[in-house]
Amino acid sequence: MYLDEILVHKRAVWHNDTALTAGVPQRRPVPVRPGALREALRKDTVTVIAEVKPKSPSKGALWSAERGLALARDYAAFGAGAISVLADDRFFGGSPALVSQIATDEQVTVPVMYKDFLVDPRQAELAARSGADAVLIIVRALDDAGFRELFQTATELGLDVLVETFTEEEIGRALEVGARIVGINNRDLRTFQVDLENSVRLRRLLPEEVVTVSESGIGSADDVKLLAEAGFDAILVGETLLASADLAQTLGELAGVRR
Repeated sequence: MYLDEILVHKRAVWHNDTALTAGVPQRRPVPVRPGALREALRKDTVTVIAEVKPKSPSKGALWSAERGLALARDYAAFGAGAISVLADDRFFGGSPALVSQIATDEQVTVPVMYKDFLVDPRQAELAARSGADAVLIIVRALDDAGFRELFQTATELGLDVLVETFTEEEIGRALEVGARIVGINNRDLRTFQVDLENSVRLRRLLPEEVVTVSESGIGSADDVKLLAEAGFDAILVGETLLASADLAQTLGELAGVRR
């Protein structure tokens, strides 16, 4: 339900060219850093990609978008290896302008990923203009031709691509296009139900040269240890950090698990 509704909205927005581009420069304001995200995720410990997510369809308001930059600065200072920023306004309360604000800030020294539901190559171009180092592409949101076109467009723009999967079939599609960073989502985007074992089951299908990211439903250092033992390089975490009473401690615990 959630994913289908989001995709209908995204396709309408980009078909009618009514996308939100205010606050994003016409030209990229910072140098392109090809490979920045991939390099950041290959460490001795499991790398945390910390997420700036103002709200979600299932949980409602989580964090004020106006405080997004301050949150991103804290993430970078407290040990996040990269930062994911929601560019979607309607469902997640973010914006391309928020991505740009964070990606171009001098205190945010880690790679920034533009996270949206990509259905049009122009979204990859907008991500590049925002100053982001990477984009997320969700396999199940696209047919094969659309997926390949988006992946190629982002790559040609110098962006790293985190390809998000949920099933064995989607992992196969990711590998076919040459994905070098593959995420396995523990949350079914159609129901928003979470199962951490989804990552454990599917990780074995990915070769060692592919950087692997487990996404969603990660709430403790024990969860991270389970994923480290399964062979993951990184985790994508949002709501656990946003709900924490001590962000520095929580992020330190999640980021301190050795691979």
